[in-house]
Amino acid sequence: MLDLLFNPEKAERHPIEILIIASFYSILSIVLGLWIFKDSTSLAIIFLTTLSCLYVVQGAIKMEEKKEKNWNDESWLLQQHKSIAILILMLFLGFTFSFAMSSFFFPPEISQTVFEMQGSSVDHIKLITGKATDTTSTITNIFKNNTKIILISLVFAIFYGAGAIYIIAWNASVMGFVIGSVARETFGLAALPISFAKYFLHGIPEMLAYILAAIAGGILYFAFIKGDLTNKDKLKRIILDTLSLILIAILLLLFSAILEVYVSPLI
Repeated sequence: MLDLLFNPEKAERHPIEILIIASFYSILSIVLGLWIFKDSTSLAIIFLTTLSCLYVVQGAIKMEEKKEKNWNDESWLLQQHKSIAILILMLFLGFTFSFAMSSFFFPPEISQTVFEMQGSSVDHIKLITGKATDTTSTITNIFKNNTKIILISLVFAIFYGAGAIYIIAWNASVMGFVIGSVARETFGLAALPISFAKYFLHGIPEMLAYILAAIAGGILYFAFIKGDLTNKDKLKRIILDTLSLILIAILLLLFSAILEVYVSPLI
């Protein structure tokens, strides 16, 4: 099963196995982080988690750039990039699951060490959304904050190829920390499914937005490396596709912000 991390084409055909592998490696990252990087565990676990899947994501994005050469005008844009979007989403879900379990089951002092920076990030987000005076302002603040993240994902992907996976792993750790903490502080184990549903409801569309931005940036990265941007026809096709992916990502962010304000609190 672990060979999927070194075979992007095979990995895209086995999303469930990728989810399991992602969970395993993020747990391993926590163990190694606590053992080797005691003073900076919360950051080390993201680095180690990213490292485990960098090769397969890099290879998958490279395959997406190749698809631009064989573009079928009758195919919907998202259909063309469905496989890699599902692959990265499975990585995110696997990371989030193991981080949530760790946040829930670890003793409070260990959980605080593992998720120190994640906790600070959550406090910062609460500060931003807490300034809002009505639901419209809250949606606007959430949307603005998430738009910054999507821009960072795009920049990371453009300059580092699969570098945006770091942002996705970071968001998985933050969401996992929140899911585990909320469940532990309310009704314990019985609250875990509810906590997952509450945050996945708006979290998955939000994460899909970051993933689409990462794919768009990654396509530009490999097109530049391979010199495809010097070809007028290829350049037009690539620019059109990347802009379309970014637009869809922004719409998903707006949708997720609305869900977060109006629907998630009801769960």
